[in-house]
Amino acid sequence: MHQRKGIGAKLMECSLNELKDINALGCVLLGDPRYYSRFGFKAEESLVFPGVPSEYFQAILFSGVLPKGEVTYHESFYDQG
Repeated sequence: MHQRKGIGAKLMECSLNELKDINALGCVLLGDPRYYSRFGFKAEESLVFPGVPSEYFQAILFSGVLPKGEVTYHESFYDQG
């Protein structure tokens, strides 16, 4: 009902701008590469999120050097129930 109106794109743009405003070096996410590539996200071989297909774990770098290694999310992202 509310898809294809640009709402998601605006939310992503605002989120990325907020991250840049707080001087974040970059961002990672788990999502559809066909959608998130338009914002500059891409799968990076040097970053691994275990248990998911590598093409769906993506990163964007704002400045600095892309880190290498295994990524974990904060425990609040996992099912607690």
